[in-house]
Amino acid sequence: MVGPFKAWGGIERKMVILARELDALGVGADMVVLRGNDTPYPELLPSSTEVIHLGNRSKVDGAWRFARYLRRCRPDAVVTTQDHAAKVAILGRALSGQRVPLFVKATNTLSQTIRRRGQRLTTRWLYPWADGVIAISEGVRDDLLAAFALPADKVHVVYNPMVTPDFPQRVERVPTHPWFDPNSTVPVIVAAGRLTRQKGFDVLISAFGQLRMTREARLVVLGEGQERPRLEALVGELGLTEVVDLVGFVDDPVPFMARASLFVLSSRWEGLGNVLVEALAAGCPLVATDCPSGPAEILEHGRHGELVPVDDVPALTAAMVRALSRPKRASPDAIDRFRSRAVAKRYLELLGIQVGDARGQA
Repeated sequence: MVGPFKAWGGIERKMVILARELDALGVGADMVVLRGNDTPYPELLPSSTEVIHLGNRSKVDGAWRFARYLRRCRPDAVVTTQDHAAKVAILGRALSGQRVPLFVKATNTLSQTIRRRGQRLTTRWLYPWADGVIAISEGVRDDLLAAFALPADKVHVVYNPMVTPDFPQRVERVPTHPWFDPNSTVPVIVAAGRLTRQKGFDVLISAFGQLRMTREARLVVLGEGQERPRLEALVGELGLTEVVDLVGFVDDPVPFMARASLFVLSSRWEGLGNVLVEALAAGCPLVATDCPSGPAEILEHGRHGELVPVDDVPALTAAMVRALSRPKRASPDAIDRFRSRAVAKRYLELLGIQVGDARGQA
C-alpha cells in the first residue's frame, strides 16, 4: 500500500482496515509512506504490517526511492492511494525494471479534485500504465472513463471496507455530548465530514435554519477544517448558536449516528460518501444530496433514504422535515456490499494473490 499517509484521516483508516482484513486472511501488507514520517493509526495496524517511510522530497525523488523499495522487497502487488502516490508508483515501477502488478485506487471524483491542466495531463498519460484502477464507486468509475479516457476494462469498482467486525460494539458506545441525553425529546440531526466547501455544510446550516421555523430540532456537525470560521459566522447570522454545535473532530462518529434522529450528507461532490455508509450501517434515517458520486449508489436510488439536488436549500429542508416526521430505516442487507472482509477478498482477487500465500504483499 503506497500513499502520502497522515497520522489519521478517512483514507488512512480505510487502508488500515484493509491491512487488518488482509492479515486475517493470511496476507501481509507493507505500508509505504510518501512525503512524511507519520504512521497511520499505529495502534490499529497488525503486527504483519511493516511501515516504510520513503522520505521523498518530490515525485521524481519518490519514484527513485520507490524503485529501490521494489527491487529490495519484491512485493506480490502494489496498491496506491491518492493521485500523488499513483504517479510516483507508476514511474517507480518503470525505473525498477520489476513486473509487479500495480493498481491505482481512485478515492474521489478526480475531475473535481484534479483541476490543474498539468496534473490532468499526467493523469491521462500515466494511469493507463497501471494494471488497473480501483474506483470506490460506479460514479467515480464513470468519471474516470469520461474525464480521463481510461480503458473501460481497466477500471474496477470496489467499495471501501466500511462495516468492520467491531461495528456492533461501536454502535453501543455512548457519545458524551449532552444533546444525546436519552431523556431528551428534541430530535438531533447529525452530519460529519471535513469543514470544506465540498461537504456543503453551509447549505445544511441554511436548510436547518428554515426547518427551525416550523419545528424544534438541533444540529451536530462532526469534523474540522478550514471553513470553520465561515460556518460559525453563518450560524451566528441565522441565530442558531444555541441549537447548532460544530463539535470538531471525533475519533468515531458512529455512536452519534446510532443515536441521531436523522443523518444528513449535504456534499457537492464525493468519491463514495463513507460517512453515509456508516450512518446506514448504524441504522439511522438518511437524507443525502444526489451528488457525484456515491450517495445514489449507497441509498440504491432512494430505497434506503431520500435524495435531494445539490445546493438546493428548500429541497433539503423539506426532505429533513419529512424524514423527521416519517423516519425510514434501511433493510439489513443494505450494508453487505461494504463489509470489510468481502472487500478484502475482492482486492486479493484483483491483485491475483491467493489466500494462504506464504508472503502476499501489497
